[in-house]
Amino acid sequence: MPPARSRTLLALAAGTFLGVEAAHALASRRGFARGHRAGEPDVVVVLGCPPRPDGSVSRMQRWRTRIAVRTPGRAVLVFSGYARDGLPSEAAVMARHAVEGLGVPADRVRTEEEASTTWENVEFTLARLDGARRVAIASSPVHALRARRYLARQRPDLAARLVRAADYRFGERWDLKALTVLYDVGRSLWLRLPL
Repeated sequence: MPPARSRTLLALAAGTFLGVEAAHALASRRGFARGHRAGEPDVVVVLGCPPRPDGSVSRMQRWRTRIAVRTPGRAVLVFSGYARDGLPSEAAVMARHAVEGLGVPADRVRTEEEASTTWENVEFTLARLDGARRVAIASSPVHALRARRYLARQRPDLAARLVRAADYRFGERWDLKALTVLYDVGRSLWLRLPL
């Protein structure tokens, strides 16, 4: 391969990597009420996604669960997501991984097993957020930003209590970050929504 072409490909790869990282870094800091206070959440809502075809925990589920578990404090973790095709629910798979794989005490884990969309993840967990002083949403940063916007539309009073989850780390799960950026940008363009 000619050196000029190699440099072009390298520059393109580096630009793509940095662009995806920048999108996630920015998303991690957006969607909070003005003047919101930092602090440890009382409740972390973990957004669902499908398990592997055999019903075991998927890479995306592992990442989302890890984000929830490493968020500072001893919050109650509410895993949200429905069951499909005779498999355990998304919520149950992630909750089991949190307890058995990451050592979270079972008394800190709750599940919501009806939601099939991000809008429903937020809507169906609202009752569990009412008593919380601070709430975090755990997912990839761009997905969590969308959920924070949904919470602001559904319950502005609860959105005012949002704090950041520990969702962004430079270079972490870059393959999954790239997929979530592509999905959210494509979805926004398809539905003509603001990014």
